[in-house]
Amino acid sequence: MRPLTGTIQAYDAPATEEIARRVGLPVEQIVRFDGNTSPQALPSTRAEALVEELARIHTYPHGGYPKLERAIADYAGVAPENIVLGAGADDLILLLTRSFAAPGDRVAIANDPTYPMFAISVWVAGAELGDDDPALTICCRPNNPTGELGELPAARPLVVDEAYFEYSGETAVDLIEDGVIVIRTFSKAFGLAGARVAYALAGREVAAELNKRQHPAPLSTLSAALALAGLAAPPDVTPILEERERMAAELRTLGFEPLPSDANFLYVPVDDPQAEYDRLLQRGLAVRPVGGGIRITIRTQPDDDRLLGALQS
Repeated sequence: MRPLTGTIQAYDAPATEEIARRVGLPVEQIVRFDGNTSPQALPSTRAEALVEELARIHTYPHGGYPKLERAIADYAGVAPENIVLGAGADDLILLLTRSFAAPGDRVAIANDPTYPMFAISVWVAGAELGDDDPALTICCRPNNPTGELGELPAARPLVVDEAYFEYSGETAVDLIEDGVIVIRTFSKAFGLAGARVAYALAGREVAAELNKRQHPAPLSTLSAALALAGLAAPPDVTPILEERERMAAELRTLGFEPLPSDANFLYVPVDDPQAEYDRLLQRGLAVRPVGGGIRITIRTQPDDDRLLGALQS
């Protein structure tokens, strides 16, 4: 087996039940502020979308996913031929990296810190990290974990991870015929993290080449049905944005300085992120320690107020 070109660190995202066991609290008292997912449960109308697909669960999605591709095309303002489906954004990040980079190539990653899956995908492809004549450049916009939009790199080909597009409203989709590939996911605003559905938007020729390299049936038919139902009634993220700003203001009154965010989370610089994580976890509150701070997913006001109380004490 070919060795990795970098060291993959363990991603400490234990199950909620494991956290409860660690800290000696009931499972229902554990609140996850570490996943950047929606705090809202699946609407019943989306659950109903599974019923028809369950009747066909014994067979493959022959012919692919034309209904979902058309719905995504309408939502994103592109043609179905511009779409590449994937089992979550990570699947597409791996696909794109191995499609453009090979052993001996370099891949540039904008921003530090940023989403660790970018570096992992480079190492899995056998390539190296580096800004010198990169075969591919990758950026997250808004950036995870800071929530900042920032400027788009000028390098091409360029992958822009827009996992938080619905919260920012800013996109690079108008550049897909100029060497830019956009990745979006249903895991965040659409509340389908467990379904593992994402899509890339690329120029037609690039999309065709990527689809040649993708699995013939990358999505479960149940996941595709959930995504299609979600697109029929896209989420209203206004409550999350309003709660984000309230949360930021409350954090400032406690003496913290959260960075301005265009996503559904806040990055809060702290002196010792791991110690703060450990302290909050003992209260049943799981945040994400990263870089020089903690990343806090915006949830409901009662959940957020519980975290604020823990940070104050």
